[in-house]
Order: sequence, then structure tokens, then C-alpha cells
Amino acid sequence: MSQHDLNWLITHTEPRASGMIHQLEEQGITHSELLALMGNIPRHEFVEPAFSHLAYSATPLPIGRNQTISQPLTVARMTEWLLQYARLGRVLEIGTGSGYQTRILAHFFNKVHTIERQQSLYQQAKQRLSSMGVNNVEHLFADGQAGWPHRIEMDAVIITAMASKIPLALTNCLKENGILIMPIDHPTPQIGCWRKEGDRWKCLGNESAYFVPLLEGMEHA
Repeated sequence: MSQHDLNWLITHTEPRASGMIHQLEEQGITHSELLALMGNIPRHEFVEPAFSHLAYSATPLPIGRNQTISQPLTVARMTEWLLQYARLGRVLEIGTGSGYQTRILAHFFNKVHTIERQQSLYQQAKQRLSSMGVNNVEHLFADGQAGWPHRIEMDAVIITAMASKIPLALTNCLKENGILIMPIDHPTPQIGCWRKEGDRWKCLGNESAYFVPLLEGMEHA
């Protein structure tokens, strides 16, 4: 991205997000449409009100129910991997959370299927995205480790919680050459990007990252 393009993005960005866009570009995020999108999404509406003044800072923030919204760099890196490697048809997201990552995915993919195990977060995210006019997302309140309840082949799966093992229900739904984005805690906490190639997985990228753990079951509160 040229300095001219970056300057244009910043002048057309939510004022509080300008510093975030500068920092993402300095950290190696180069996809101009992604940077523009993140600059225009009101990130402060996706965090708890007490933390809205920190919404554009380089840190995870609470969203309630002991869950967090990932720091901007992590969101941008995962999305940029998808934009680089995945077919932009259907994507399955495990862990809707606040709906921030969902909102970004909905801009680029034809269809987003997203699962949240916390009922209150599921309801809030569904209402939030609906109020923003996002209409290509199918929300589900369920245990994400069980996968999507109907047999649908996905072009990509993105998991937004740290796992010690990869649930087979999530890898089995991927098409051949589908992309898996997932945090793992071995050998160290990191986020990785893999391509499904038959019975094998090709690592396309990874970097350090910290997430809340991937849990089983559902919480009706």
C-alpha cells in the first residue's frame, strides 16, 4: 500500500480508528479493503461500554461472560490469511463473541455461518449485526465443537478460541483445499492457518496469539 493510499484511508476513517490503521499497516497488514473496512466499523460498539475508550487500542478487551474481543492485529491477520488463501463462498465461524470478526467476514464472504455457545452473547451479536444491516449471516446458539448441524461443505473454518486439539466435526466439513484458521496451545500459544490437502494439512502461516479456551457445551445465561 502506498503512503497516498494510507493517507486516504485515514482521512476517511472513524477518527478514533486512525491510529489503529496506522499501527496495522506498520505491523504488516497490507490488504487495503480490509484496512478500510476495519477503519469504518465502529469497534467501540462491540465492547463493554466501560472499555469503549480503549476499543481501538492494540489489546483484547472484555465483551462480557468472561469472553474477549481479539486485538485488532489478530483479527486482521486471520482475515488477511482467509483473503489470501480461501475461496470466499461459505465460512464457518466458531465463537461469534461480540460479532466483530463476524461483521468483517460478512463483508468478504457470500455466506457466514457462526456458532456461539453463550446464549447472551449469541443474542447480542445477532441483534447488533441485524441493526447494522448485515443480512448474509446465519447465527446458531450451540456447542461449536459439534460443528454446523446440517451437512454443508465450507470453504473455510475460523475458530476464535484456543484449543488443545482440533474437533473432527470442524475439519470434516471443509472442502478439499479449504482453509482452517485456528489458535492452538502447542508447542506455544499461537494462531495458525492450514490448507486441507486430502488427509494432510499444509501450514500456510502462524504467529503468537492468546485466546480464551475453546469450551464444550452451552451456557443458557
